[in-house]
Amino acid sequence: MSSPSKSILWAQFFNPKKNKSAGTIDLLKENLLFSTLNNKELIYLSNFVYERTYEANENIFKQNDRGFGMYIITRGLIGIKQEHTGTPSDYILTLSKGEFFGELSLIDTEALRSASATAIEPCTLIGLFKPDLMEIIERKPNMGIKILLQLAQVLGQRLVETTDRISELENEKLRNK
Repeated sequence: MSSPSKSILWAQFFNPKKNKSAGTIDLLKENLLFSTLNNKELIYLSNFVYERTYEANENIFKQNDRGFGMYIITRGLIGIKQEHTGTPSDYILTLSKGEFFGELSLIDTEALRSASATAIEPCTLIGLFKPDLMEIIERKPNMGIKILLQLAQVLGQRLVETTDRISELENEKLRNK
């Protein structure tokens, strides 16, 4: 089977991971989205990921940017923040090695980013982009289904957590009246 084609757009911003180290494959396996893949599938997936290093305070993306892919942190810290009425806010979330963000854009590339992501310190990220996921789905449908089912589980869990948090805030608001 021929090797996967690399998107020229992504190659301009990210370096395709040339030497698939055991560390990269282990990091992919530890990620909930890819935890159901076998070793052969993980090696195949590693051909579709891109690596990029960011300096401290460098934006990965900004709120309201169009999303095209997700990121897994291999080194460093990422801060997630929302801008309200043009005023910068504190980070609402800090993510570290092994954690991931931006996965909604694998499903909906028309959606705009709901928050900004910034490197708090120098960091390295692995990116997986929707065109690459679509190629995996086309070439290896069973593997693609495994990834999509895990993605649905993650998005569902995050929706439950968000709903719980909104309920807590509403209850707190009612108690303070």
